[in-house]
Amino acid sequence: MEKKFKPNETPKVQGITFGILLILAGFLFLSFNFGWIDPVLRSVVFSWPIIFIILSVISFSKRDFAFGFIWLIAGIFFLLPRLAEAYPDYLSGIQDNFTNVYWPLLLIIVGIVIVFNVISGRNRSMRGCGNRSMQFQSTENRDGVINKNVTFGGSESIFLDPVFNGGSISAVFGGVVLDLRKTTLPEGETYLDISAIFGGIELYIPDSWLVETRIHTVLGGVEDKRLVSQTDQSRKLILQGNLTFGGCSIL
Repeated sequence: MEKKFKPNETPKVQGITFGILLILAGFLFLSFNFGWIDPVLRSVVFSWPIIFIILSVISFSKRDFAFGFIWLIAGIFFLLPRLAEAYPDYLSGIQDNFTNVYWPLLLIIVGIVIVFNVISGRNRSMRGCGNRSMQFQSTENRDGVINKNVTFGGSESIFLDPVFNGGSISAVFGGVVLDLRKTTLPEGETYLDISAIFGGIELYIPDSWLVETRIHTVLGGVEDKRLVSQTDQSRKLILQGNLTFGGCSIL
């Protein structure tokens, strides 16, 4: 008997996280407008390095602690010169050329985090804990379920199992192309979790499939480019997940 992928709570958690971020953004705007926060911090809070802090929060909400720490470290690194400019008496040792001089140190720290995560992941796996270490590319197909993770790279594959029972796809600074035109959907709802951060996902889906999208986007988007023909209403593919500076194309 084939096992069908069951949707997890990740999309709900990501939706709650996105809502909380909007609440915090609104509160910050009000705080600056009413003078509750020192105005000199405006150039710090509303700056591009804050994007890294937001990505770290999203990663932590997904329990992706390695990338959470990487985004957090990068955000703090690029925020330090702005904080030094706002409060020169407290951070007098940080000059304007701080990022230009010390950016190799950022690479070293990020590399240490990645190596530590890989080593600790392998140790947990050897102890039988069942946790997967961070891999730059991994794919697993079992019982018609796909689990694909790509980081700093690309992947193209054709799903050849007779029945597609859903799964999950993750792309971080990378791209994933998945062809589903040689498989079929079971009756009922089939869930495919999608996560893309500074990445893209392309899905080749038959025109006759009924597809519903429940994807949260942050400066990203989903586009269905198919010439949809008559669909089977008894079978539905539901795309859910989160796109952050990323996109998903249905072809």
